[in-house]
Amino acid sequence: SMMSHRGFPDKDTLTAMLAWDCWKIDDTFCLELFRTFSSMQCGRGLINDQAQIVEMLAWECWQLDGEFSMELLRAVSSMMNRRGFLDKDTLTAMLAWDCWKIDGKFSIELLRIFSSMMNGCGIPQKEKVEAILAWPCWKIDGTFCLELLRTFSSMHSGRGLINDQAQVVEMLAWECWQLDGEFSMELLRAVSSMMSRRGFPDKDTLTAMLAWDCWKIDGKFRIELLRIFSSMMNGCGIPQKEKVEAILAWPCWQVDGKFSFELLRTFSSMSHSRGLIKQAEVERVLAWPCWQVNGEFSLVLLRIFSSMSSSRGLLKDEARINAILAWECWKMEGEFSIELLRTVASMLCGRGLPEKAPVEQLLSWPCWQVDGKFSLKLLKIFSVMMIGKGLLKQTALEAFMAWLPSDHLTRDKEQTCLKVACQLFTQTGLPDPKTLFDIEATLRRLIPEEAMTSDEDESSGSEDEL
Repeated sequence: SMMSHRGFPDKDTLTAMLAWDCWKIDDTFCLELFRTFSSMQCGRGLINDQAQIVEMLAWECWQLDGEFSMELLRAVSSMMNRRGFLDKDTLTAMLAWDCWKIDGKFSIELLRIFSSMMNGCGIPQKEKVEAILAWPCWKIDGTFCLELLRTFSSMHSGRGLINDQAQVVEMLAWECWQLDGEFSMELLRAVSSMMSRRGFPDKDTLTAMLAWDCWKIDGKFRIELLRIFSSMMNGCGIPQKEKVEAILAWPCWQVDGKFSFELLRTFSSMSHSRGLIKQAEVERVLAWPCWQVNGEFSLVLLRIFSSMSSSRGLLKDEARINAILAWECWKMEGEFSIELLRTVASMLCGRGLPEKAPVEQLLSWPCWQVDGKFSLKLLKIFSVMMIGKGLLKQTALEAFMAWLPSDHLTRDKEQTCLKVACQLFTQTGLPDPKTLFDIEATLRRLIPEEAMTSDEDESSGSEDEL
């Protein structure tokens, strides 16, 4: 990316740059951090000033709730794609704009919506942002709807700010958005996904597409079916009718003699934003014997691997899947545990197939032992926070576990705090120790005492409670 149109990099210069300590988070090289800076430096050559990176990372404006925010850095990096690094004063001033606040609090989601539109376009003008946010068309039932703005932002990604309120108002009035007599946000989102980065759709083209009979099952329009195809066509535009009809007619979607939504959705997930799937490739994957469990095809097993390969293309290496399924670490009480595999796979959603050593190491940690036995329920609780975030890191987990045994909380209350914290941080990764202690204080202050205490017959501290 940095060397785009500039030829091959010098080995020594590249090696030295990758060795900089500034790319490390928790003493580990952070590819995500490196990628944010390479995006800004795209086509401008290798970064040659480590001190500049160190200085930028130390700016206080990257702090959200007292912690460095990678999400905030990514949002700014998106706007500055190919444009070089941003001036500190300009950035600080922009992040201080009141228009980023919702209910008096800075909204990173709102900033990301505008950074999507401004991808590669630089910092937006304050007056234009304020004007767009003031448009009445973003309100549903009298309340500003962030999700509605996001759908239009997706279609306008990388194209600059939306500058025509009348066009948005006109689009929202189209009758084709109506399902069962009401405006359907889900339908708008499905179309927005296909038109991501491509601008707004043509009314006649869209109306004609939504009227295709192929979207109907038992004579009724099925939004779920459209969403499956919009996932594959993310950023690819409106599909061709003939190709959609042909795909839906493939015999391979039949399970027990019936068309299987779940099977089609499984392949759609792997082909997200990659265009429509090909029959030969689908049939090749479905023919692999590795999907057989007790002599029958297991859609659950296929979905587990599909999840890890989401947006990465159809699975290609049967031998690797066979090898993964043969790992001893998936066994509980001597039997292969599909639930254990699924729990680990959820952390790797969209991140590719796992390597054996990190999985074995993760499952061997003593902290998973409850009453002397490995607790799958305990692992599941933490996997909820790590959906799509990669495997847990032991240091972060130990910090979390160290938070639980507080001398002022009974075991029952510790477990309640654990459950609530995991719900609060679903798909966000493990929170840092400071956040944990802040949440503990909040829980103790806000949750009634009776909600923090289990009934006497549920207070044994057994694995079932976890």
